[in-house]
Amino acid sequence: MLIHVDVVYVLLYDQETDKVLAVHNEQFWSLPGGKREHGEMLKDAAIREVKEETGLDAHVFDIVHVSEKVINDHHVTFLTFRGEITGGVIGTTDSEIREIKWLSLDEAEELMPYLGKVRELLENHANYEVEM
Repeated sequence: MLIHVDVVYVLLYDQETDKVLAVHNEQFWSLPGGKREHGEMLKDAAIREVKEETGLDAHVFDIVHVSEKVINDHHVTFLTFRGEITGGVIGTTDSEIREIKWLSLDEAEELMPYLGKVRELLENHANYEVEM
């Protein structure tokens, strides 16, 4: 039986420089993000992961990308939110993060091919709502 895991990412885009914020962990480049903890809302997980991996405070909006994959005995759903930086200072205490860097869209597409065309993601939006 497969174990389901949600992984959230946040697309942080700087319109002035036309770059996106990415992190390099022990193996590869990605947008800031990570696994949702038990009982945590997706949006809250995304905000927490940005803070842990980059030192930045963020607000997240709509979902811009969804994909899923079976990895060993895990069924993983990847959800990418569009976000904006609201404060903080770039830096991390996360031992898995090797580098935090603003990448051009071409660099981002080359280093993170699973995202597809980043400029198209900037135009995507699927409403995300939390009902309590």
